[in-house]
Amino acid sequence: MNAALIISTYKRPDALELVLKSVEMQSTPPRQVIISDDGSGPNTKLLIDSWKRRLPITHVWQRDAEFRAARVRNLAILRAKCEYLVTVDGDCILPPDFIRNHLALADRQKVVVGGRALLSEVDTETVIKSKKFETKGTSIFKGSKFFTLPLGPLRALQPKNWELARTCNMGFFQADVLGVGGFDERYVGWGFEDSDLMVRLIRSGITLKSGRFSVCVAHLYHPEAPRFRNSVNAPKFDELLNSESTQLPGRSCLSTNV
Repeated sequence: MNAALIISTYKRPDALELVLKSVEMQSTPPRQVIISDDGSGPNTKLLIDSWKRRLPITHVWQRDAEFRAARVRNLAILRAKCEYLVTVDGDCILPPDFIRNHLALADRQKVVVGGRALLSEVDTETVIKSKKFETKGTSIFKGSKFFTLPLGPLRALQPKNWELARTCNMGFFQADVLGVGGFDERYVGWGFEDSDLMVRLIRSGITLKSGRFSVCVAHLYHPEAPRFRNSVNAPKFDELLNSESTQLPGRSCLSTNV
């Protein structure tokens, strides 16, 4: 089985360059690299174009109109040519066996939930300036979160805990997400679009599988995202929690036009 890797990005080409470099170093490379771009400018496009000679990149872009991660992720999912998808953020650096380990954990009707190790602001500056995956002579993948352990049945201990899942590191079958209509594009601004998807997936019979001690990413530092739309998104998510819905209201929110 092959995987398509979806990388979400927004106006941070310096971080994206490092992520693409880590993709190039994968022991099992993804068959397709889809860059899910929520309205970045020409600098990001120039970077992506320069990498198309080295990686099988598909650039999915939408115009910049506030934070619309749900919509552009849907566009990326529709462009995927593989049945299994792995999602990361454009500031998450992948250890060399990341894709291989995700594929090893892949299971029908399961979402693999990976983790992240947060780099400090100082270490992030060091990595970006040097373009090397080390600080003070030590690999950024040397922490305990990057240990590889089998765990076996322990990976299924919290199969319905939607709070564990984040799109900065997740693996799933394309058909499962399409089956519940994709991300709800009514979520605009920071927050809850990934939780909404997880709740609907779980209600449809999909369960969560822990990727702890197998698939972890090194997350570059950045200031917290503005959460001024939280008051708008939270009631929308509460409405879902108080219902029994698995599908989006009305038609599927999967878009076909940029």
